[in-house]
Amino acid sequence: MFAIAFLLVVLLAIVVPLVLWLAIDNETSNPTVVDRSDAEQLAKERGGRGEPRSNSSADAAGTDPDDQGRESGWGTRPNDADRYDK
Repeated sequence: MFAIAFLLVVLLAIVVPLVLWLAIDNETSNPTVVDRSDAEQLAKERGGRGEPRSNSSADAAGTDPDDQGRESGWGTRPNDADRYDK
């Protein structure tokens, strides 16, 4: 009984990687070669990058989404004069 289980495990340890290797080899054996414009069009059709998306709430409010509140002093470093005046 132990020998059959051991043989089954060894067989699976050999067969599973072999099947995976064959599947990957089959997938990559005949690549489609296209020029850049065709590749971009194909990527867009498959759901790749389209037009850049904007933050609609920031656009509607007229604010910069990268603004970190610089007016309040956050995200800025004091200059040397400010350090020694206090």
